[in-house]
Amino acid sequence: MSRKCKCPPEGAPEWMTTYGDMMTLLLCFFVLIVSFSEVKKEDEFQAVVREIKQAFGIHGGGGKIPVTDDPTLSFIQRLDETRMRQEKIENRANTKQPGQQGKEAKVTKIREGMLIGAGGRITFDPGSATLSREVKEALVSLVEEAKIRGTENVLELRGHADALELPEGGNGVFEDAWDLSAARAKAVFAFMTRPAPDGLALRSDRFRLSSNSSREPLNPRAYTTADAAGNRRVEVLVSETLVEQLKAPETLSSAG
Repeated sequence: MSRKCKCPPEGAPEWMTTYGDMMTLLLCFFVLIVSFSEVKKEDEFQAVVREIKQAFGIHGGGGKIPVTDDPTLSFIQRLDETRMRQEKIENRANTKQPGQQGKEAKVTKIREGMLIGAGGRITFDPGSATLSREVKEALVSLVEEAKIRGTENVLELRGHADALELPEGGNGVFEDAWDLSAARAKAVFAFMTRPAPDGLALRSDRFRLSSNSSREPLNPRAYTTADAAGNRRVEVLVSETLVEQLKAPETLSSAG
């Protein structure tokens, strides 16, 4: 007597649905991992993170993921967004000669032409605008290595200060960071234009001085004196414009 075969029920088993959903979710998960493995646009990445957190109703967190309910992380987020905006605005040109920010010389397009950061790190002690012996030696090397002497290019000295190096109301010598950063630019100017052997004897009409206070820190998250050393600086920038060009009347060219 033949035995009856028990045929399986029609359609796919129920576990296949769960298995298929799980495989699809895993695939999407690994695709996200691969796409985030190299974050080229950090601001867009942070925007995606915020949307994901809102979609899943996640509150709190740690690290650099921004959340609206944590004042500390919101402050970090604002610092990061400011830094990213600056990186988008600034153009950089590669140079073999180290500059104030390393081997990348900052280039800014302004009316006077391209400004290229010369080599060397001109830093100061906290709350001081006095040139140390090391700084003077660095300025001598800068002038020789950057071939500044004997040219007609305009030189710009940008003084900087750190937001935490002066107490509120000043230190009795400088009123605020604006006053301090201006004094630092003037100190470098005085040394570079003073006659030899006490200075570098460069022409004074080549120089333009500016005070930037604490507006452009190299390390915006510096909390110690050592970390903020790069913020207490003077940047020496060489313009492609010649001195005689700035003395001539400015002319406006019309298109078409």
